[in-house]
Amino acid sequence: MDQMALTGIRVVDLSGCIATGYCGKLFADYGAEVINLEPEAGFSTRLLAPQIPDHGSAMHAYLNTNKKSVLMAELDEVEIAALIGSAQLVLDSGDTVLSRHCTAVHTSVVWYGEGPYQDFTGTDSQCFALNGMLKNIGTVDGPPIIPTGYQAQIIGGLTAYIASLTQVLAQELNCRELTHVETSIFEAMMCFTEVGGVAAYNFNTEGSRMGINRFPPTYPLGVFPCKDGWLGVTVLTPSQWRAFCALLELEELADVALFQTTVGRLEAVDIIEPMIKEKLLLHSAEDLFYRGQHARIPLARVPTMEELFHVDQFNTRQAFATAETGDYSLTVPSIPFRLVTTPPHFGGRVATLGENTGEYVT
Repeated sequence: MDQMALTGIRVVDLSGCIATGYCGKLFADYGAEVINLEPEAGFSTRLLAPQIPDHGSAMHAYLNTNKKSVLMAELDEVEIAALIGSAQLVLDSGDTVLSRHCTAVHTSVVWYGEGPYQDFTGTDSQCFALNGMLKNIGTVDGPPIIPTGYQAQIIGGLTAYIASLTQVLAQELNCRELTHVETSIFEAMMCFTEVGGVAAYNFNTEGSRMGINRFPPTYPLGVFPCKDGWLGVTVLTPSQWRAFCALLELEELADVALFQTTVGRLEAVDIIEPMIKEKLLLHSAEDLFYRGQHARIPLARVPTMEELFHVDQFNTRQAFATAETGDYSLTVPSIPFRLVTTPPHFGGRVATLGENTGEYVT
């Protein structure tokens, strides 16, 4: 594929954190030349779990397909300045002086930016806590359940990509002078803010944790076990509730006045939830999903990790791709949005540490 959407754009990543790595990945998957300017030990993402024996971090592989790796220690100051100065976009975490060599768009992806949290050492779980999501997730008497993974940093990288690409294109059209974009991971993460926190702020009320699969003001809402597999359930309107009751042969609950609203059903959750759970365990999730589609009920088949790669719609839509690190191949998520006439790479190679250094030594 000779010509891709972002062919001709050079991006230099100076920090190599998850957020800048994901931002750079989106550029690389659409054809930009993305160069990881790495320290002698490599970017920190190379140390992330899970580790593939003899092939490094799986997370690093996911973030760094189709990129180049250059060892900073093997370039002199002039070569480093020239490489950074030749880029249309320079990425960092706001913690490097090398960005002074940038002559175009400079994007810093930071945890908080200026404000009351600017001196915090950021983490994904901290962002979840500060945006109010953790308070209502978990058992009534236990601690909150902290989501695992790197969702906050991925969203921060995506947000930085949108802002950075806008500025790069503006520079090409001569619409902008030298630009510094600062993306706050926490502020980007606010798109996941639990609405209960907003209501509490506006109405001076404080919600309480109601338990697993209980998310006020909607019920039933959550992921429930079936005889075979798991089913995601979201029932909102009275017509959906009646159809859901018919699906589970719980017609005696369909027309009860209290159950015609989500709030009413939540008030009676201790009565109706055992009945719903009992009926769900009599059916396969696959069967309920397809029958629910015909009845216009918002149900979703929730695959296990083992089942994920065999879901027909995911395969049809190329939701997964292959990253090649050395002689090892692993399945990773593909790019989440697609252009038709200039499609992205689906997967690709991962450069070894310093593999491309020689290309930039003068």
